[in-house]
Amino acid sequence: MPSTISPQSPLILTLRLDKATHKLLTDLRSRYFPPRRNFLTAHVTLFHAIPVHRFDELEQKLDAICKERKGWDVFIGEPEKMGNRGVYLRLRERPSNTTETLRAHLLSDLKRGIKEDRDKLTNQDLQTMKRPHVTVLNKASGDDEVEQCLTEVKEVFERMKKDGQKEGQHIGRATGFELWEYLGGPWKHVKAYSFQGEESES
Repeated sequence: MPSTISPQSPLILTLRLDKATHKLLTDLRSRYFPPRRNFLTAHVTLFHAIPVHRFDELEQKLDAICKERKGWDVFIGEPEKMGNRGVYLRLRERPSNTTETLRAHLLSDLKRGIKEDRDKLTNQDLQTMKRPHVTVLNKASGDDEVEQCLTEVKEVFERMKKDGQKEGQHIGRATGFELWEYLGGPWKHVKAYSFQGEESES
């Protein structure tokens, strides 16, 4: 485990997207997310709180995946309400359900590695992943703020619509993983892992 990581900080694992996609999504998040709560760039979270002492074990698994797997296409769009407090963008993929399948394999491996209580994952991380997504707005002050965000984000993707498409979308790539240290609000970047043939920079 790197000496720069606090022994008390859980680890967060996200799916890394190509630079253009990441910029588009981060720009939307920066526009709509409450500034006082917006510590982060846009992200697709895979695991929220992996015990930090399992870093070496996790890294072996991520390195092995990246040696075997190439990146894949992702399709961003379809803004939807997240309850009555937020808006998110669904992430579709080709092949379908790649992220969910990959996370399920990682979850299975992490569960097999549980030897004692401190190795356990949170209930949130033990759940099956549903609908990979990127949050654009959360903890909105009211319904009007949510509705305005939803309307304006729909317009952004409507302008991307091409002939024959029902809805506009942005096409990007899943390029690897990002590992983060949770600092009680902000995240600190720990390391990037790249799939075969994908860019190595985060």
